[in-house]
Amino acid sequence: MLRAQRSLGGNAATGTLGVTGDATFANLSATGTTTITSIDLNSGAIDNTAIGGTTTAAAGTFTTLTANTSLTAATADINGGTIDGATIGASTPSTGDFTTLSSSGLASLTSVNIDGGAIDGTVIGATTAAAGSSQQSHELVRRL
Repeated sequence: MLRAQRSLGGNAATGTLGVTGDATFANLSATGTTTITSIDLNSGAIDNTAIGGTTTAAAGTFTTLTANTSLTAATADINGGTIDGATIGASTPSTGDFTTLSSSGLASLTSVNIDGGAIDGTVIGATTAAAGSSQQSHELVRRL
């Protein structure tokens, strides 16, 4: 059933158009406020439109998401990519778990537990001496 309150002719309908059942439109445009209860949009673009508006948040899944200003996420699970030029934990420090950690500048560590590897070419206790032991000191005591 196709019903037009005013006129329907050529490629334009003016007034109110009521459709019962399925309808297919090509190059549909609307001005003013258009309310659509449910939509399945398979291609194209939605420009200058807030998804979810200011009162009702909406969920979405995106292939590529770009924020031109800033992005605030309550939680984030990042499984790949890079984070460049960003300070992490500046406002609220937390823990981190890394397979490899490198620094091109100074690394300040309040406490360190090194369970393997080597510390080469470094003076330990140069400014403030601390108690400790090494394999070399054990070997020296054994020889005495």
